[in-house]
Amino acid sequence: MAQQRVALITGAARGIGLAIAHRLAAEGVAVCISDLDIEPAEQAAKEIVDAGGAALALGGDVSSPEECQRWAQAAAERFGDLHILVNNAGMTRDAMVHRMTEQQWQSVQNVVLGGAFHMVQAVAPWFRDRERSAPRRIVNIASVSGIYGSAGNVNYSSAKAGLIGLTRTIAAEWARFGVTVNAIAPGFIATRMTAARGEGDALGMPAEVRQGIVARIPVGRAGEPADIAAAVSYFCSPDAGFVTGQVLEVHGGLADITVTG
Repeated sequence: MAQQRVALITGAARGIGLAIAHRLAAEGVAVCISDLDIEPAEQAAKEIVDAGGAALALGGDVSSPEECQRWAQAAAERFGDLHILVNNAGMTRDAMVHRMTEQQWQSVQNVVLGGAFHMVQAVAPWFRDRERSAPRRIVNIASVSGIYGSAGNVNYSSAKAGLIGLTRTIAAEWARFGVTVNAIAPGFIATRMTAARGEGDALGMPAEVRQGIVARIPVGRAGEPADIAAAVSYFCSPDAGFVTGQVLEVHGGLADITVTG
């Protein structure tokens, strides 16, 4: 019997990360759900276990190298190995470039790009081991903002662009170990961050802004977290064994989602 594959997914308690966890779990992968917020991570893991899957919740800050090392070790100890890393954790601190503070700049860089870098280093002992025959996969969740830019998001766009550079570099460095490294660049995806914001809501965006963006998407709808999870599933599958260093744009035909104002 083939060994069960094991995936570690960052920022997986909600939204896109949660959809990825459910998709991989449904395909028989043991999923380690890491997130800054441990309670929703534990709830997500419970849902997967209750449905017959295997899951582990891990709480902590992806910007900490020590936390990333701890997650990788905990995942491997629980399930016996590590095969898949999905770098999904992210955050936004929006401001126009001339108003952006050092803290706004650095906090996004630390989570989006620094977190992915730390996680790649953390899984290196398992992914660079030539004695392990199972193929390894790294999938980085980038953004169309990292390709086309986005006004008001210079920190986020720069970090996501850096993530694409990291993807292609690690793909070149680790190919000889049987590791493929790819990125997905989502467009406008329906999450709590892009939901229509009601009175008193801390998250989301003005309803009229959201409606204007969705109206411009050629396929006629916003993307769903499941759309990104499907792309991750492909990159993690045997069918993608000869695909590495690539960036797959998943945006329904609308690559430029710049919002100004």
